[in-house]
Amino acid sequence: MNASVVRKYDFINFTAVEKNLVLDGKPWRYTVSGNGKRFLLAILSNITGHLLGLPLAEEFREEFTTIALSVPPMHTFADTAKGLKAVLDAEQVTKCNVIGNSNGGVHIQNLIKQYPNIADKIVFSHSLTSMNSEDAYTTNASEVKIYSKMRTILKVLPVSALTYGLGRTFFPKLRLQSEKADTDKLIALCKEDFKKITKQDFYTMADCMEDFLFNHIFTSEPYINRPKDILIVDSESDNLANPMQRKQMLELCPNANEYHFKTGGHVTIINCREEYFSLLHKFWDAVD
Repeated sequence: MNASVVRKYDFINFTAVEKNLVLDGKPWRYTVSGNGKRFLLAILSNITGHLLGLPLAEEFREEFTTIALSVPPMHTFADTAKGLKAVLDAEQVTKCNVIGNSNGGVHIQNLIKQYPNIADKIVFSHSLTSMNSEDAYTTNASEVKIYSKMRTILKVLPVSALTYGLGRTFFPKLRLQSEKADTDKLIALCKEDFKKITKQDFYTMADCMEDFLFNHIFTSEPYINRPKDILIVDSESDNLANPMQRKQMLELCPNANEYHFKTGGHVTIINCREEYFSLLHKFWDAVD
């Protein structure tokens, strides 16, 4: 299965090629950039993740070829692993490092559950999991409320109300290393992409995550016998990932390295950029 080239983005330090892979009628959008012989799969956001991952791709352009990906709106959570594997197959990737922020980490857990040998080093950033059927009513109850609240907002407000709030989360500290013009260009591209999101897209994304919350569980089996090649990142100031979820992520990956940011909220990879990238450099380069 081949992906089609959509656009090419030329920045001072690097070039990113946006591609589109249609699978079961759903467009999987992703960017490919970098010169490294190793591969990195990055899911930093369901929405516009293929663009929001470009600062990460720029930072590691010599070490990795980065595939930054947006998971399309889909009703069935189990299908996300199939889509991720199809993207990797299209790029002829059989093994890669992976990083998932928030729900991106959940999608990566789904990929590893179905294809346990595909991931080399793993970063779960501000993520959550589900390890038993009661989690939707206990550990992840706050997550259930998020999607319920989102549905309520969508009934009374235009979709721009949600995209505006998300933009305020991502854009203020989003930047590339080179001239300001590159950062302005990236933010403009993200804003353009945000405008394409429909109300139905949000409803469908809620369906997918609610399917995960109520119908899927993960176990420690793919992680428990691994060496110290898993990093779990969280933040004391994260108002979305609650302490029970953070604790359960460590139960999922009992041998993981841990790093706790003091600030940065739910997106420390953007809000604490230098500290985060320094952490990743040490983790990627560490010899097991």
